[in-house]
Amino acid sequence: MKNEKAASAQAEKLNYKRTFLIGFGFMGCMLMWSVYNSYVPVIFRAKLTELTGGNLPAFLSVALLVNAIMTIDNIFGVIFQPFFGKKSDHTHSKLGKRMPYIIICLPLCALFFSFIPVAATVKAAGLSIALMMSVIIFFNFTMSVWRSPVVSLMPDFTPSHLQSDANAVINIMGGIGQMIGFVVGTIATAIVGLLGFTQLKEALSAKTNTLGQLLEVDAQGVPVIRYLADKASIDPTRLENFIESGRDTLTVDGQVVAEKVAKLTNGEPTYVNYTPIFLVAAIISVLCLLVLVIFYKRNKQYDLSAKVELESAEEKPKKIKIRDLPLTKAERRSLLVMLAALFLINNATEAIVPNFTNFALDTLDVKPIYSTLMMAIFAVSLAAFGIPAGAMGRKLGRKKTIIIGLSVIVIMFAIYLGVSQFVNNRTFTWIVLWIALVVGGAAVGCININTLPLVLAIGGREYVGTFTGYYYTATFSAAITGPILCGLVVGLFNDDYNFMFLFCAIMFALGLAVITQVKHGELSKDEDDAWLKEAVEEAEKD
Repeated sequence: MKNEKAASAQAEKLNYKRTFLIGFGFMGCMLMWSVYNSYVPVIFRAKLTELTGGNLPAFLSVALLVNAIMTIDNIFGVIFQPFFGKKSDHTHSKLGKRMPYIIICLPLCALFFSFIPVAATVKAAGLSIALMMSVIIFFNFTMSVWRSPVVSLMPDFTPSHLQSDANAVINIMGGIGQMIGFVVGTIATAIVGLLGFTQLKEALSAKTNTLGQLLEVDAQGVPVIRYLADKASIDPTRLENFIESGRDTLTVDGQVVAEKVAKLTNGEPTYVNYTPIFLVAAIISVLCLLVLVIFYKRNKQYDLSAKVELESAEEKPKKIKIRDLPLTKAERRSLLVMLAALFLINNATEAIVPNFTNFALDTLDVKPIYSTLMMAIFAVSLAAFGIPAGAMGRKLGRKKTIIIGLSVIVIMFAIYLGVSQFVNNRTFTWIVLWIALVVGGAAVGCININTLPLVLAIGGREYVGTFTGYYYTATFSAAITGPILCGLVVGLFNDDYNFMFLFCAIMFALGLAVITQVKHGELSKDEDDAWLKEAVEEAEKD
């Protein structure tokens, strides 16, 4: 009888439609994160600059404060997500284990999310920042409550031997949510235009300064310049570069000689209101919840977790310290070196997203609704190179593939930084940046796809859970320190966001130097690769 049941289970095929519908929850989650990471840094930077006048020491610059704020989600994720994930394991209700958390907290999360740009419209900068911080804390907390339960839905509805394929579908849905987040600015701008809010549509796509103020432009769309010195005395090349750049003021020998003029309404500068973008993203996320609720009502009989008894406390694995692992001295050294490399590498990758929109606004004079499209290109390149990167890892070796990826991205970032600082050709700088985004996405793919398998292979089949914990400790720690350290570097260079690439290049280069010292983690036997593949897929679901 048992053999018949086992045969029946093996013969079962993944229900792609059901899995696709489960993925709507994760899609809504990634959509809000994408918008949050793209626009909140721009909004906070404007408010903090307005409040302080930008007169802060380099070690406590606006860039550093913004990046510190952007680590709140990672801190909350480390503290609250595991707690509520375990809490949902022990929940019993008519709606199942996970859905109560999702149904209650996703709408609350979307509501707080929508209020972030509303709080930014308060004229008093100090009060506005306090309100924004309050809303952001509530948003991050409610997101932490329902994120783990929504990720756990897939294993609840999918037999273990089908979860690898199901996880691929869920990741695709998350990627779709992320991509919608990158283009939602354009979507929101089109919607407000169709609804007749012409002025708001123009504001969302208008040229702005670093405070988010709308700039006066001439018939050709070039910002109007106010000269604080004799125009004839200003070097024409420097003036032309200033007009084309995203800089707000032109400084010569420490003196401001020209500045771009902001539009005024009732004597006060006009600011961009990003509320439509956040509102559209929140509505789409709630619609994702609606799809999920309808799905669950019709499919709750397939919830396998309802039939599984919970583990007793005695059966739960105990945490194992590195020094207590049955590893040789060389293997233990490889593990510690690999975790150090992971920390350095992720300091770089985690610094890019929260700084990119401010970089594009300052350096390229590109609005956030358009610079997010540039991040979409990077994300597409990263996703598209996932399978080739895995194949390279198997053929060339995981360590070699990671080294190739790190080498390429260090070179690309170094080239862009050199061109941006020493070549006064805007078109050429743009070309180099686009190449860096596409090639850099593929290079990061080579790194991301192969780091977790390398860590798990050092530990072997018996310690998958333990080594997964080590991996996420290193990466989560970097997610907190990376943005803060990057903000410090940008602040040291007078809030020049080009130096984000300097920070990232240094971190990637240090990671490259460290990872060359890893001497273990490569597997050659097909049967070993089989368990490793399964272990990686299981770890990524968590």
